[in-house]
Amino acid sequence: MKTLKLFSVVAILLTVSFICFHEYMPNTLLPSSDQARPVRHPMSSIHSTTGRMEAPAHHQIPSTHPVSSHMTIPQFKDVPDMTLTVRMSSNVASLLNFFYCTMLRSLALYWSGQLGNLGLILDKESQEDHKFAENLQKYQEHLGINITIHYEPLPKNERVLTVAKSKPPGYNRQLYSSFIMDEFISTPIVAWMDTDAKFTTPVTRDNILTGNKLRVKGMNTFQYSWIQSWDKLGIKMIGKPMPSDFMTFFPVYIWRDTITNCRNHILKHVNVSTIEEAYIHVGSQNSGVMSPVNIIMTYAYYFEKERYDWHIDIGNVDLQKYNKLRLIPGHELTSPDLTPDFHVTLHDKYYKDDKNIVNRQAYCAAAKNTVLNMEQNIKQMCEPFKTNVMWVLFEFCNTVKQEHLTTWCKNKNKHCSSMIKEHYDKTRQLVNKGVYNLDLKKLKVVEEAAKFHQIKCLPFL
Repeated sequence: MKTLKLFSVVAILLTVSFICFHEYMPNTLLPSSDQARPVRHPMSSIHSTTGRMEAPAHHQIPSTHPVSSHMTIPQFKDVPDMTLTVRMSSNVASLLNFFYCTMLRSLALYWSGQLGNLGLILDKESQEDHKFAENLQKYQEHLGINITIHYEPLPKNERVLTVAKSKPPGYNRQLYSSFIMDEFISTPIVAWMDTDAKFTTPVTRDNILTGNKLRVKGMNTFQYSWIQSWDKLGIKMIGKPMPSDFMTFFPVYIWRDTITNCRNHILKHVNVSTIEEAYIHVGSQNSGVMSPVNIIMTYAYYFEKERYDWHIDIGNVDLQKYNKLRLIPGHELTSPDLTPDFHVTLHDKYYKDDKNIVNRQAYCAAAKNTVLNMEQNIKQMCEPFKTNVMWVLFEFCNTVKQEHLTTWCKNKNKHCSSMIKEHYDKTRQLVNKGVYNLDLKKLKVVEEAAKFHQIKCLPFL
């Protein structure tokens, strides 16, 4: 009898052991940090009720050398998949120079591969673009970010290329392409980046989302004639006035299906069957140039406002007066829409920085009080910036007035300085966890890739 009881106890213990082993065994099979698989983000549960077009497979070239993450636990696991999206052509020397020396070097430091891939939309018929992509993808593992390439064919109606007579065909094509990005980018979020913008700080979740809403920043810059022109063309495209200038920050975070929905709205409003027809019809009747960013985000404001978190700087204008001047009754801005926010990029083309202070100050602010073991020369470089506050985060351009230091952050107030401090508290955690390693060797990798095009970048720091 005792033997039978003993066998029963042993059987129970073996069963429990098997269950525990089965339950926890998957964790023991996870790759080590040096062999971790590329991080994949869960798809967002936030979708429009409208259908979404899938990216044509034959236009997309996947990464040839996928980047391995050194993090087994993603730090942005609740952020929907996104693609940092750039539309460019390697045939334009100035764009190519800006892309390598300005945007890509800063991206290598301050955009995490865990947030999403870099997606480049290039000209399908251009052999130079194919060579550019092939060369660039050789370096992606060293840069720490996957690069996906998408090739866009020429418009069927080549009048698209000459609509804005003051601009070259490539410029017209780039503007038109903005309305069809969703046909190439398949992730729920398109993080729209300009080639002449540069990152000035590591990007956190809070720079992208508030809860489940994408953050949007805008500014009252209607004193400029080109903004007024953009407004007029936007009204012709979607029938609504711009509530703000949305070209004052990058990346512009857009739900991918917002682009689809905006395009469908344009077709109905302009009464045409294709977006090419709409672009030609509206563009050929005006001497100005369209601003697709403003058209799409104006559509988002009037038709999908609840999907976005709005941060609009109306300047020193009274809200009631601003609404009367700029908004349609029933769609007025409210006080919560005016909450201050800062930028993670500068518009480098229009930012005067002859002494290259911004790049050095930005790097030192990101590395400050982290576990990074900086070389002595970098420590010496950072010494003058030890007590500086990164007020640059509230600027975008300085050759034209596009900043918040005289509006939201007047007299460099405590609220704005607290926002900056809170941001760097969060980036410090990401650096200490290895999400951002601020490895300056990545700059050399970009510069090596640029040599393929005989491009030599000026020192970044």
